[in-house]
Amino acid sequence: MKSPSAAASSALLSLPSQVLVSCSTLKAASSSTTAVPLLVSDVGLSFWGGIDPVTSQIVDTQHPLHGQYVHDKILCIPSGRGSCTASQVLLQLILNHKAPKAIVLRQNDPLVAVGALVAQHVFQTDDDDSLTIPTIVNIGVDGFAQLLECTDKTFGQMDSHGGTTALLVSSDSDLLASYSMNDRIEMIPEQSLSEEQTESKSNYFKQHNAWTDYEQERWNQAETEAERLALQVMYHYARIAIMDDSSSALHSEEPSYVSVSRAHIDACTYIGSGSLALVQRFVEKGGHVRIPTTLNAVSTDRRQWQQLGVPSQYAQNANALGDAYLQLDCQPTFTCAPYLLLSPSSENTSTFEAQDWIWGESNAVVYANSVLGARTNKTADYLDMCGALTGIVPRTGMHCPEQRVPTGILDATALTEQSYIDRWESSLFFALLGHACGTLSDGAVPLLVGLEQVADRITRDDLKTFCAAFGTTGSSPLVHIAGVTAEAKDHERVVEPWKQSIVERGGNPIVKVTAQFMEKTYISLNSCDTSEQKIDLIALGNPHLSVSECQTLVDLITKTDENEERSSHVRIMACISRSVQAQAAEQGLIEPLENFGIEFINDTCWCMLLDPPVIPAAPEATILTNSGKYAHYGPGLTQRKLKIGSTADCISAARTGVFRPSLRAFHTNAQQQFRRPQRVLLLAFHFVSRALR
Repeated sequence: MKSPSAAASSALLSLPSQVLVSCSTLKAASSSTTAVPLLVSDVGLSFWGGIDPVTSQIVDTQHPLHGQYVHDKILCIPSGRGSCTASQVLLQLILNHKAPKAIVLRQNDPLVAVGALVAQHVFQTDDDDSLTIPTIVNIGVDGFAQLLECTDKTFGQMDSHGGTTALLVSSDSDLLASYSMNDRIEMIPEQSLSEEQTESKSNYFKQHNAWTDYEQERWNQAETEAERLALQVMYHYARIAIMDDSSSALHSEEPSYVSVSRAHIDACTYIGSGSLALVQRFVEKGGHVRIPTTLNAVSTDRRQWQQLGVPSQYAQNANALGDAYLQLDCQPTFTCAPYLLLSPSSENTSTFEAQDWIWGESNAVVYANSVLGARTNKTADYLDMCGALTGIVPRTGMHCPEQRVPTGILDATALTEQSYIDRWESSLFFALLGHACGTLSDGAVPLLVGLEQVADRITRDDLKTFCAAFGTTGSSPLVHIAGVTAEAKDHERVVEPWKQSIVERGGNPIVKVTAQFMEKTYISLNSCDTSEQKIDLIALGNPHLSVSECQTLVDLITKTDENEERSSHVRIMACISRSVQAQAAEQGLIEPLENFGIEFINDTCWCMLLDPPVIPAAPEATILTNSGKYAHYGPGLTQRKLKIGSTADCISAARTGVFRPSLRAFHTNAQQQFRRPQRVLLLAFHFVSRALR
């Protein structure tokens, strides 16, 4: 590989960049050049369900980099996507010494950065600097486009010379691109936040980052060391979050904040020692939440873990993590569908519109923003806890009305005109539609049109299904559905002006959601195999079941032949919160479902149930689900074949032991066409949406 000086005569693009986290790979005091292999993709990656935190292998079977290892590589992706647990996975990769050397992004993604910030502030000490904390850099749309165009992207270089650092992209013979890495915020010294160091560290931070008057006031009001630690992380995160936020209120030199009235903590999954140690540290420092705070599903059923065959040590660690959050005064909800716990009397009102929340869990965030009209970003794990402890969050993203305006149009008119919505049961239709829309939106806040004529048929369960699948493949925390969702119901005064503004910008701002793309989505989520399959496990309740979904299951069971026996080799299990199960039991819904053979699991969910005996032991086993989210993540998490069908398909398979696909008329080459035919439209959609922000 040529050195920078040897390649000086080569044509190259030298662009500025924003360093979100400046850590181990930029600490060289003397001149040095290190060649590091590059992993490059134009598809965003969910770290949770996408990267194994133990081995660093990319396990998302839907991703182009599937099978690669990120350890000691430079990972180049547009952004994260899907789960809010990216920060947990990155922290655990760091603690396991399996992290990438650097993460290069097309756009600012503070969600990914939080894991590195926590590792830097809390776990790395002066006495132990053995942790490799990746530098995270945003090279922008133009820079990332140049990176994608580079051929033979074999190596990158983290190059330090005289205090100037750059990422250099090279082939074996030529320097192809250079990205400066000097436009970054000052970082706090890499020390642990012990009580003795808190005051000196905060002084350093104030000197180098110019605390605002508000920040100083909130610091002075902090009641515990835990709250000060949370503020420290929040203030640092705020300076990252405003780097690439186009909200006009944030072009000032200092961050601003909003007070939040609700929190939902996603960082409840036990994926290693880091998460437990962190929360216990906040408990030791006297932490308690300032606002009503619900907890996401944890890693095991806290009461039935022995019956489910969960290893004792793992269950103890998972329960200890949940107990630590309860010591912070969080509510013991343990559900990935916290919106189901809100007062039923407020379902059809504007009670929650424009309320500022700090929620984690991707499906819940998309639902809160889209269906309820609340305002919350897709909050990174650990930052959600910091928000609950402080009651504030930076005023960025979804907290800014101008950032909630759609920047691209997804047109599903053909699906209703061709009656596709009538051909599929709604549970399958909205799972496929959400997954497809997340893929096609490419990070933008989309306006989905074409469902207006069937708006009165769309239920809350349909929207729950859609939001979960959209949140899996999309990085936007919000989608507007014309005539349906909270902010898109007024066609004349809201939807039409939005559409006109987007179209007037020119380019190709409209992407059609076609029946063909829906079918390709179906094929992909069925492991590219739509033949009849013997089923070993049926997995329901991702996200957790609602009372009305329990009613649907009862209706399906009673409408079929009651004399038809259940298949003896198929296990059917459903995840549901304790609260919703109690409500369903009061309405007489649980007993007939249990009599049918459905086993109910509380407190946890399918994204955390990864091993036998819940998951079939045989590697060749097949799992059937009605969840677009689980059909996407399941193959990587369980190493088993996943199938997606309607709820009716699931009940039929429970009786027969066989899954018979609802859709049959596919082109034989559909799976080869799944991703690339839309690439030009995706790029056009992205660039137009960026121009609108």
